[in-house]
Amino acid sequence: MKDDFIGNIVNNAINKATPKSLVMIADFPEYDPSYISKLLSSAADEGRLVRLSGGIFMKPANSTYGMAMPSMMQVAEAIAERDHVQILPVGETAENMFGLSEQVPMKTMFLTSGSARTININGRMLQFKRGVPRNFAYKDKNLAAFCQALKSIGDGNLTEEQMSIVYDIMKHYTSNAEARADILLMPIWIRRLLLKVLKDIEKQ
Repeated sequence: MKDDFIGNIVNNAINKATPKSLVMIADFPEYDPSYISKLLSSAADEGRLVRLSGGIFMKPANSTYGMAMPSMMQVAEAIAERDHVQILPVGETAENMFGLSEQVPMKTMFLTSGSARTININGRMLQFKRGVPRNFAYKDKNLAAFCQALKSIGDGNLTEEQMSIVYDIMKHYTSNAEARADILLMPIWIRRLLLKVLKDIEKQ
């Protein structure tokens, strides 16, 4: 009877899940993880879920081109929510997020306030690196990620096209006191760059 009760709870959760949403063993913390894993694996065998990695499943979503998979960002955010940690895209992942690079990174990388680890998601690598608290001290998380994108490119390496993107992004932060406070947390060269960009925009 107890097993039937748990099975019904898991089945109802799967039925209510929207396409491309994630279903994890950790979504059912009050029950035996091994039994939940068995139930979710059975649902995957039946085609009701797709297994992405150990303990992580997805509700299938079909499109014209076949099954639509969640983005690595969606997976990372779901894992962060499950683990109650903060994450921040870094490196080429951050560059790509802001259009500063068209290169698709081999690994999707994040800083995390939790544990460092690498997860294989259907052949795609999702890497979490431990970040210091300062990385998560920003009020505006978008600016925090933007800072990581600029750090990845490096001082003096921004092209004219990339600078144009920087100006477009910073147009949203003129006369924003919180943004200026966030900028003061950034490395000196990024701080000088963005404050100059804001000054230039305000002159226009």
